[in-house]
Amino acid sequence: MRPAAAGFVDVTARLSLLMAGLSIAWSLFQLLLVALFGRLDPLGWLQQQGLPVPPAMQWAARHALSLTLLMLLLSVALLAVSWGLLRRHEWGRIGFIVFLVVVAVANFATLPLVDGMFAAMQSILPPGFQDSPDGQEALAQIQASRWTALLSAGATALAFAGLHGWLVIRLCRDEVRALFR
Repeated sequence: MRPAAAGFVDVTARLSLLMAGLSIAWSLFQLLLVALFGRLDPLGWLQQQGLPVPPAMQWAARHALSLTLLMLLLSVALLAVSWGLLRRHEWGRIGFIVFLVVVAVANFATLPLVDGMFAAMQSILPPGFQDSPDGQEALAQIQASRWTALLSAGATALAFAGLHGWLVIRLCRDEVRALFR
């Protein structure tokens, strides 16, 4: 019978390999979308419609290729450390722990982006519209959606931080560390 520590490492590594593979596939799909959007110019279309394009959206569009390539590289790195974890290499265990911590912190770092997205949505509303009854209703809906999104994103970040913290603690236990070389 296999020790519980070995089973834990195997399951964790295999699930991470699966997630890394899916992330690589998603990144490749995004590269295709970046190539298509480069030809379609959705920001130009928004501007032609008279809609303001928030600075964050402009920045993301200007750096879409770099951001997608960065995501692809991070996905390949996750694939490598997950393989190292499965093969019981110490560098794989340490690399995996680093990924867990970075992702937990990044989840909290995205909360201001969620808030900024709703601020950008609010800025798209025409100036006179905001003073009308329909405009007031739209603003109220945006505010309610903002708080719902922030609370759910915050709860998700807390849940993932708890899960990642638990995984880090398990990966640092003596019985797990003894499996690695």
